[in-house]
Amino acid sequence: MIRRLFVALSLAGVAVATVLVLRMSGGPEALFVLSPGNHLAALGAMSLEVVMRGARFVILGAAMGVSVPLLIATMAQLAGDGGGAVTPSRSGSDPAKALILVRRGVRGGHIGALLVGEVVAEAILLPVCALILILSLESVSLPAMGATLTWSVAALTLVGVAVWLAPTRDSTAPRLLQRFGVTGPRWERLVTIAADFRQAAGALRRMSHVHLALLAAATVGHIGARLLVLPALAGSALASENLAELLGWPFFLLYGAPLIPVPAGGGAIEAGFVYWVGEHLPAEKLGGLLFWWRFYTFHLFALAGWLVITIPLRRRTLK
Repeated sequence: MIRRLFVALSLAGVAVATVLVLRMSGGPEALFVLSPGNHLAALGAMSLEVVMRGARFVILGAAMGVSVPLLIATMAQLAGDGGGAVTPSRSGSDPAKALILVRRGVRGGHIGALLVGEVVAEAILLPVCALILILSLESVSLPAMGATLTWSVAALTLVGVAVWLAPTRDSTAPRLLQRFGVTGPRWERLVTIAADFRQAAGALRRMSHVHLALLAAATVGHIGARLLVLPALAGSALASENLAELLGWPFFLLYGAPLIPVPAGGGAIEAGFVYWVGEHLPAEKLGGLLFWWRFYTFHLFALAGWLVITIPLRRRTLK
């Protein structure tokens, strides 16, 4: 009950912040100031974004010798969007991805390696993208710069801890786990999964240069496609005048959001959008651009993700 109330209050903060901005921009009419072409361009950018994330799973699977179809990989990413939308700091994203992959017969250890590979690729390339965008903006606050770097360091630290804690075949169950009943067959299953994980992670460490290049391209492609949503909604004339700001500030808002310990940022992302991006947008379009930017980068795929989670397809084993 407390968890549901926490989620409801957080999402209510998003709704309240959006309504307030719409009022500043002339009311609900601001939602209809964008042309259909702008909407199609934004939808195309986000469709490309989620496909690039799916392709990253395909590439990682190929490096491990595991076949992960692009459709299943993309569905897993959508499920991650749905799970992350209603959990603090997107903590439900990876479990939701794992759920879809498990339904399709991917082994637990391989799933862990896929998620680790994805996080490592993102954590390494995000600071590079952040540096490029920082150099293109006139002034970037210290919190904005630190958020992306903090996420990357935290992600790499968690990956290192997960690999270090993965038990070997000759290890015994720690006393803490034994108190929770993880003994005998349960411990054996955990050890088997950990062995698969270590083997798959070892394959990722020996990735070929071709796979590394494709992985980097997919990662940068999904980041770039996500950042193109706001310029696509704003239109070519407005975007050309403030391209650095329309790319840079959304980057720091989107990739700093996982550090906010409430679902959907609790309205903080909307407030940050008005503060950093609002001065570069016409007042009459601010509310509409904020609403539709959040719709395409958050609400739409969160809804699609929940449909993927709640309407499972027939299970099929992947080899």
